[in-house]
Amino acid sequence: MATLPEEFSDLERFVSAGWACPREHDRWTRRVQGSAEEIKDFYDAMLLRMDAIVAYLDQHPLDQVPEGDRPLFYLALAFMDVAPAWEVFQAADLPEPAFEIDRMKIVERPYAWET
Repeated sequence: MATLPEEFSDLERFVSAGWACPREHDRWTRRVQGSAEEIKDFYDAMLLRMDAIVAYLDQHPLDQVPEGDRPLFYLALAFMDVAPAWEVFQAADLPEPAFEIDRMKIVERPYAWET
């Protein structure tokens, strides 16, 4: 079953691979546990589509993303989490010494549709 709008079906494999996480901590965990090959594949595919994704998501205010478009929104957020690590370090995470993920506490506000 497709979870992305039809025009983004080429990115569906990233949803099934666990990249469309609603929570920042889960997106970060997915990134740091990914291999360099996975990160590069995700980064390259998303980079090519980000302009179209932003234009598509821009149809609605950020606090009113329709439920059917949220997986695409979460993929875009995952790309924003991946991009700095990949562009600067060509790696899934910061080079040593870095904080272990278990030591990090990410404090998040709920999305507007969760309140």
